[in-house]
Amino acid sequence: MRSNMFNNYNQRPPSTTKEKITSQGLPNYPLLLNKAQSTPSQEIKSNNPYSSNTTFTSITQSSQSKFIEQNTQKQNQTQMIQQQLQTPMTISQQNTQKTVSTISSMSQSQPEQYQTKSIQNVSKGICGLRNIGNTCFMNSVLQCLLNIPAFNEHFLNSDYLNDLNSKNCSVPNEYSKLVSTIRNTPNFQSIAPYGIKSAVEIVMPCFRGYAQQDAQEFLVALLDGLSLGLNRVKNKPAYKEMNDNLNGRSLQDLSKEWWDYSKSRENSLVLDYFQGQLLHTIKCSICGSSSYAFDTFQDTSLAIARAFKILEDMNLERLLDKYVIEEAIDDYYCSKCKKHQKVKRKFTIWRLPHILMFHIKRFDFRRFSSDKLNHRVIFPLELDMREFVKDSLDQSVKNCQYLLCGIVNHSGTLYGGHYTADSKNPYNQKWYRYNDSDVREFDIKQQRYDTDGSSSPYILFYARKSLY
Repeated sequence: MRSNMFNNYNQRPPSTTKEKITSQGLPNYPLLLNKAQSTPSQEIKSNNPYSSNTTFTSITQSSQSKFIEQNTQKQNQTQMIQQQLQTPMTISQQNTQKTVSTISSMSQSQPEQYQTKSIQNVSKGICGLRNIGNTCFMNSVLQCLLNIPAFNEHFLNSDYLNDLNSKNCSVPNEYSKLVSTIRNTPNFQSIAPYGIKSAVEIVMPCFRGYAQQDAQEFLVALLDGLSLGLNRVKNKPAYKEMNDNLNGRSLQDLSKEWWDYSKSRENSLVLDYFQGQLLHTIKCSICGSSSYAFDTFQDTSLAIARAFKILEDMNLERLLDKYVIEEAIDDYYCSKCKKHQKVKRKFTIWRLPHILMFHIKRFDFRRFSSDKLNHRVIFPLELDMREFVKDSLDQSVKNCQYLLCGIVNHSGTLYGGHYTADSKNPYNQKWYRYNDSDVREFDIKQQRYDTDGSSSPYILFYARKSLY
């Protein structure tokens, strides 16, 4: 199998948190004043590392009273809005208490039904995230996910509680609080995301502390924690080796068998939106036999070094071409020949997810040297995936029109740099640049990403047009 191209997560660090959600009121995330009104040296962090930690700024007694009064008004307004929005998209509190115990009774989310056009939420969610100690990698990823169309409505309306796993609830609960706080914070102000950081640290201890980390690795850990906490499968079947030969079956049948097996072990709201399927074909050049394996993926890592010369610029379509093109391998064990032979290997994107995430592998690690690849990347605002799924027979590839909705940018070097995010608000359709707590609107067409490209993009997010 090709390594480091698609991320499959079969082993997960156990979560030990016992926290359960106790209310559905306004979350306890700290609301900060704008940058000019806050002083970092005056911040006091909560002693509880797994709560929605609080950050306070020294203000006068009159300002405190005004601040509390404003928050009370916001809570009342939020409760009124929630009462008014009793649509098929929302669920009753009684329904949220129900859990699904078997695969046969699972209710899959239907992303297209969660259209993000809502009068009450127009121009909401334009909120900065404070840097709480080398956390620009986390903030940039969060800003892209928080603007994914439809996905966050499940957390805002609390219907994610249907699938909540009480043993691993920390990440989903903290993410839900973050979504609600973002939506109820005045535009262009900022909050400190201590709670979600602490929750991810439980699932992935390597993110403890305040050292600079990799944004793509945090994205994997965050989605992993969300999926773990929202897994609809309560009792996993025993692991088994899947058959990689057709044995008279069609590729559609084999695909479904592998997909159903994967879903029998992990089935979550996250996978409803972010998981696709990849066909891996190996054909022996000597005996002509072929083997087929279907793997699931959430993000696609595209290697610059495989496709381009050292000084050559690139574009997303060419990287994808290089990814799905057939390649020769000189030494691969053929189960029919019973020895290592020359084979041809090919990857086929078989099943498309609602959200495509492309990780541009800019960090080149070699035996004696490592460096960052600063190639300019040319990528479209509208992506047509038809050319890259033409060999697939799956129904999902019929809906292959995507819109760019988020960019995680990296500036600097391998040994020191800074992450920012460009993200499209799903309600007003405007683009904003998020640099930690600083948020500014900008015209993405003036960036000329589709013609001139940029050397900064590290992760690209594309959402199906049907989600808008």
